[in-house]
Amino acid sequence: MTSEDPRSLTPTPETDPRASEAPEPTAPAAPPPPEPFLRVEGVGPQAPAPEVLSFAVPDLSALAEPPADETRRRKLLAVLAVLLVALCGVVYLFVRYLNRPEPLPELLPVPVEVNYPPHFVFAFYDVNAPLGVALSPDGKRVYVTESEGDRLIKMFDTQGNLIRAFAPPRTTAAERAPVYIAVDARGRVFVSDRLQHAIFVFDAEGNYLDAILGPDLTLSEYIAKHTGQTPDPGAFAYDIFEPEVHYRTPDGDERTLPRPDAPTWAPLGVSFDPSGRLIVTDVAREQHRVLVFPAEVIAADDWTDFEPEVFAFGAFGEGEGQFQFPNKAVVDALGRFIVSDGNNGRLSVWSPEGEWLFVTGTGGGGAGLNLPRGLALDERQRLHVVDAVGQVVRVYDFASEEPAFLFTFGTMGSLKGQFNYPNDIAIDATGRLYITDRANDRVQVWSY
Repeated sequence: MTSEDPRSLTPTPETDPRASEAPEPTAPAAPPPPEPFLRVEGVGPQAPAPEVLSFAVPDLSALAEPPADETRRRKLLAVLAVLLVALCGVVYLFVRYLNRPEPLPELLPVPVEVNYPPHFVFAFYDVNAPLGVALSPDGKRVYVTESEGDRLIKMFDTQGNLIRAFAPPRTTAAERAPVYIAVDARGRVFVSDRLQHAIFVFDAEGNYLDAILGPDLTLSEYIAKHTGQTPDPGAFAYDIFEPEVHYRTPDGDERTLPRPDAPTWAPLGVSFDPSGRLIVTDVAREQHRVLVFPAEVIAADDWTDFEPEVFAFGAFGEGEGQFQFPNKAVVDALGRFIVSDGNNGRLSVWSPEGEWLFVTGTGGGGAGLNLPRGLALDERQRLHVVDAVGQVVRVYDFASEEPAFLFTFGTMGSLKGQFNYPNDIAIDATGRLYITDRANDRVQVWSY
């Protein structure tokens, strides 16, 4: 066996047929000269344009949005922050209400155009068939008239605790019939009496002061004119069913005088307007009207020269400018007299000068009145009308020239918030309402 020479394995032109087909090697071609980046005519050689560098831009889209877990965490923190702020607001309102109770519109920034009915709070029952209700100027005392039982005038605190009961001197339960009640800026209490045809006046504690026996006559004036002496306040008594008037002289002697002539009026509703005028509805036979007493005469301490310039408006009937048992009258912010025209089932509106303007509250639906009696305006000029037969309180907006019906509250019954022949209403500065619920023998307290 012979060995092969390794060199014999290297192809040669003779032995490799591809060798004859291979091209001749040539020198590599020179690259073209770079293009200048700026060519300026007439200037020497220009610097070559720089090479353009290129590189790959990384994808940052993954960094633009946080992971899903992080997004949920941020949303949860935002919700917790909102809930914390709301909780702080609720705690603030609760603490503020405890320190200074106020109606909802005073606690929250509710727009004045929002109207909603009040809610029932509680009732107090130490009264017999209550009719009239009024508040002291500071709103801390509630005065109520009774139409049954002893027919007393009762004074309560705002929680319904009885403070005192009182009545005109030398009268029995069968000889008196207190109906409506009003309190002036000095705290004096004015009570109309249907049997006595008089308005009895007491101080804030219920001590008897005087009696208005007619549009131009008081009991103190009658005694002073017949005795030539000014009697002490409350040192006299009047009973229409007795032939004599009893009085006590400054020396302490008890004397009598013949009773004055029978009165020609029958006062029913009593109220005070913002200027202090006394407004009385007169329901004497065939003479139903409204009487307005000037504030300066009523506010005087001495009524022994009682000569008020009273102006009157209205007449008996069913037509325009007429009344059938006007129960109460109030004055709105525009100076208009609003009268609850009881048996005509409507509200009668009059100008400040006593000229008839229009009626409202008629017709069907929620705005229609049945037997309107007590009236009360709140600070927003919402007129609250007690509908004795409808068993509700109807509320109207009198803030503008054209009154508008707003809502009613209450239903018929004896449960909480239900009425059985309600008669009168009083509203304090905080939006608390006191409503006499006659046939249920209670006073209901509501609040906005």
